[in-house]
Amino acid sequence: MNIEKYLKRINIKQMQVNFHSLQSLQRNHMHQIPFENLDILKKRWIELDLEKMYAKIIENKRGGLCFELNPLFNWLLTQIGFTTVMVTGTVAIDEKNWGKENTHLTNLVEFEGKTYLTDVGFGNSSQTPIPLSGEIVDDGFHRYRIAHRSNDMYDLQQAVGNDTWKTQIRFSTAPRTLAEYEPLSSFVQTHPNSPFTNHTIVTIATNHGRITLTDDSLVITQHHHKNVFDVNDDEWNHLYNSYF
Repeated sequence: MNIEKYLKRINIKQMQVNFHSLQSLQRNHMHQIPFENLDILKKRWIELDLEKMYAKIIENKRGGLCFELNPLFNWLLTQIGFTTVMVTGTVAIDEKNWGKENTHLTNLVEFEGKTYLTDVGFGNSSQTPIPLSGEIVDDGFHRYRIAHRSNDMYDLQQAVGNDTWKTQIRFSTAPRTLAEYEPLSSFVQTHPNSPFTNHTIVTIATNHGRITLTDDSLVITQHHHKNVFDVNDDEWNHLYNSYF
């Protein structure tokens, strides 16, 4: 595993341990490496092994899911000199329903006395670090904040309109390891109720919004305006290679 190759993959030349660098690392990572579940649909088992994740995502220029992208990003941040831990959270389906508990793996970064959620593996999420102190952050597309629930539990929330906040993830600040995530990885990769075992999702952030490719559609979002195009089997590989 090589830091220089990783930085080249995300189009960054040099890094220092400062907040601007942390912002650039997260944004560039999300602009260069897609969130995708192709291996799961092809029945290719994803091992929780950093070197294999590195080979897939950095050397072979693929994307991955949260438990691939965020552990790799955690490694990169640590090598650069940031203080970071992995944590798990539960994805909110809607106001009353939640996904499988603790199946989202993400990162917290400590910097200059503050803790930030720094996530590169949650599809349509913030492109900039979000402080756990509750401050509102605008990444240029959406406003976000983190609300303290109780003890070590927090909610990542996205603004909907002027005064409504929608919870995306409820997470704990308790540190986790890849080994501890193994049973949850099995659920994500194999269970019929997993959101990634039945339908294709490939999505990447852009300077103007986001591009998402599913089984039968291409969605190009620019400045909150969505253009949706039907996609057939003959077009799919060409579109994947063109956009991702």
